[in-house]
Amino acid sequence: MNKVRKQIYINHWQDERLAELAEETGTSEAEIIRHALDAYLLALDELPSNHPLTALAGLGSSSGGSGASDHDTVAYRR
Repeated sequence: MNKVRKQIYINHWQDERLAELAEETGTSEAEIIRHALDAYLLALDELPSNHPLTALAGLGSSSGGSGASDHDTVAYRR
């Protein structure tokens, strides 16, 4: 994965919580920020079509008797 360096300013409370979350999860602060940005862009439906998270979009839809309306059947289908 090619990465581009960005420098941002965050609030003190964001910095504190980010550090706590990184320690709690054993994940780098940068990785947490990347995941948060992915989630935000996915919510805006602006992830590139080849991004791994794009495949998750719409998995919870209920059309055709699947997803949220019949989640137990779908989740435990064998």
